[in-house]
Amino acid sequence: MVTYGNDINDRHIGRVIRLKWLMVLSAGVDELPLLSIERKNILLTNVSGIHKTPMAEYVFSMLLQVYRQAKQLYENESNHRWDQRVNMVELSGKTMLILGTGAIGQEVARLAKAFQLQTIGISRSGQALENFDAIYITDELYRLLPYADIVVSVLPSMKETKRLFTIKHFQQLPEQAVFLNMVVVML
Repeated sequence: MVTYGNDINDRHIGRVIRLKWLMVLSAGVDELPLLSIERKNILLTNVSGIHKTPMAEYVFSMLLQVYRQAKQLYENESNHRWDQRVNMVELSGKTMLILGTGAIGQEVARLAKAFQLQTIGISRSGQALENFDAIYITDELYRLLPYADIVVSVLPSMKETKRLFTIKHFQQLPEQAVFLNMVVVML
C-alpha cells in the first residue's frame, strides 16, 4: 500500500489480511498506528530525506527576503519609487543555529556555507556532522541563543519537540535575530 500516512488508522490496519508493505510518501511516520503495523508484521518504509533540497532552498528564499528587504523593494517598484534608504543586510558572517541535524538540517548547513555563515547544530546526540562548525545537544540550546543571528528549526513535529522553544528562548535571542520555523510534519 502506498499512502501519505494521514489516512491510515488502527481500524484500517486491523482490517487488512495480507498487507506486507506500507510505503509512506512522507518523512514522518509517528502519526501512524505503529503498534498495529508492528503486530501485523507489516514492513513500513518512508521517504526520509527526499524533501531536503526544496526545504533548504525555501529557508534561504525566506532569509533573503528578510535580509534583502524584498517586500519593501517590490512595493517601491510597484509605486515607481526609487528609495536608496532601504536597509539591506548581508547574510555573510552571520551565525546560524540549526535545530535539527537530520537530512534537511544538513542541507541547510551545506547551503549556509555558500553564504559564509557560521553553522551551529542542535541535536539529541551532539554528534559532529559535515558543514556544521559545531553541534551541541538540545540541553545547550538556551545557552547558545544569544550568539545566534538566525535560528532555523527543522525539528520533526513530535511529542518531544512540541513547546521546545518557549518565550524564554525568544528572550535570549539578540533583538535583530531571525527565527524561521520549518515544521516538519510527521504524518
